[in-house]
Amino acid sequence: MDPSDIVWVSNDGGIVTIGGSRRGVLFGQIGPKHECLIPSFEITSRVFTVKEIQQMFPGEGSIEDILFDHSLRFPTEGEWELAFNNKQLESAAGIEILVDRISDRGYWGQPTDGRPKGPHGLQCIRDWKTDNDEKPKSGLLFEENQNVVFRLVRHQNSNNNWTKDGDILPSGPDPVRRFAEEITIATILGIIPSFVWAFFNASSGYIREGWPGLVLGGLFIGVFSAIFWRPSYPIFKKIKQE
Repeated sequence: MDPSDIVWVSNDGGIVTIGGSRRGVLFGQIGPKHECLIPSFEITSRVFTVKEIQQMFPGEGSIEDILFDHSLRFPTEGEWELAFNNKQLESAAGIEILVDRISDRGYWGQPTDGRPKGPHGLQCIRDWKTDNDEKPKSGLLFEENQNVVFRLVRHQNSNNNWTKDGDILPSGPDPVRRFAEEITIATILGIIPSFVWAFFNASSGYIREGWPGLVLGGLFIGVFSAIFWRPSYPIFKKIKQE
């Protein structure tokens, strides 16, 4: 296959929501949920294997470095979402690699103008093998996988010269809010139920003498609950600039 045979699909860009608000160690999403302003771009509807890209664009270095020399790259998650919503993407088999790299803290502190989130961190993917409601699930690539596939993107804006939009997400959750949240959850889910149980079931004087243990046990229950649930963060809205 020759690079001139690549079929490109145009997308006008726009505002798209990525990330998730659900929190919890086991069931949490990559967050925060936020809107991105995506400039216009062109994307391939089909995916390419590593071998196909190496045949079209021979060179040394990583695939991303080789593509960059040809003014090409993989799509960002925002670009992928817009193209998918516009029904511009052909289905694929396996894991599709995006250019985004997300730290274990999530998207906190990243720009909301659709720029690739890199270069360090965990690689963002779309897994076509575990689709939900006919949409591939988002996830992170934790190790090298030779069976991955890629789409290609080209657009008129240089990653280093985008203008008009420099909005940055907060660098992280407010620590005061987090502390107050944990104390509230521990009190409601753990400490109060512990004292109620002791009041109705423990021997006389147990609460007076054993209250430190009840408090400690309640705190443990509150911390343990983080495995399954925490209140969702609100979506960070994007105010479109003229």
